[in-house]
Amino acid sequence: MVDQTISRRGLVGLAATLVAAPALAWDPNTPQASSSEPLKYLDVAGRLTVQVMLNGQGPFDMMVDTGANSSVISIETADRLGLARGEPVEMHGIAGVQTVDTVVIDTLQMGRRIRRQMKVSIVAERHLGAAGLLGLDWLGANNLMLNYGQRRMAVGEPLPLPDHRTVVVKTRTRSGLTLIDASIPRQKLIALLDSGSTTTVGNLALLRAAQERKAILGAIFDIQLRSATGQTLPGRLAVLNRLTLGKMTLMNVPVVVAPVHTFDYWGLANEPAILIGSDILRKFETVALDFKRREVRFRIADRG
Repeated sequence: MVDQTISRRGLVGLAATLVAAPALAWDPNTPQASSSEPLKYLDVAGRLTVQVMLNGQGPFDMMVDTGANSSVISIETADRLGLARGEPVEMHGIAGVQTVDTVVIDTLQMGRRIRRQMKVSIVAERHLGAAGLLGLDWLGANNLMLNYGQRRMAVGEPLPLPDHRTVVVKTRTRSGLTLIDASIPRQKLIALLDSGSTTTVGNLALLRAAQERKAILGAIFDIQLRSATGQTLPGRLAVLNRLTLGKMTLMNVPVVVAPVHTFDYWGLANEPAILIGSDILRKFETVALDFKRREVRFRIADRG
């Protein structure tokens, strides 16, 4: 057994391989971050980040987290802005519930998009890995384009039509969550996209199903996970032999499996479920969330 500590927002270096018709190849080399485009780049962990103005100050580097219901900024950012602490709230993370302070941001601006009077939680920057994260409360019902090929993100802009390199996966809504159907051999899964996580995470029901259906390659390693609030919980690192999303199959997919509290919070503890992290998402040229058409479009890069 190997015991190691892995942060949900700090696990890098795990790779998956893609199989999708017609004979599309997956280059395992991830593009490096570029500092020449301050509004359009990947952070060192491969997550898309944007530069945001808070109360007219900044810019601040913030992540776009499709797996978070609410936006968060760091305590250090709140102090820099001189924001008064508000009413504490309960924050549900992967390791459980923790009481955190809140602040109110007068204006949050990214490009031409402005939100006013946003109440956000605050946690230590060392756990976030950035000045903050933008969750679904900020995104709303706007389309989202995660363009890993060009290292940029677009919100509310018209999305390009699918082409021969695009795999379309339908979504559905459950308890406010946008879900996609997925499967491992002989077992259906519930899947969510989590662009703020550097690794793909599953619940214990997924591990049990994968073991029963012999869908795990090699050994399973004991690890410790660390949440955005600094809490830890025991987990296990396994490799799924196949993970299917729509008509697309991923081969040899590393997944961290643990008694993740957010699965309990969402009512998904007893059903095999998985959060698709940026270790998978960044292997595509683009990942587009079209809420109006209820679909996710994965565009595979043209490797010539």
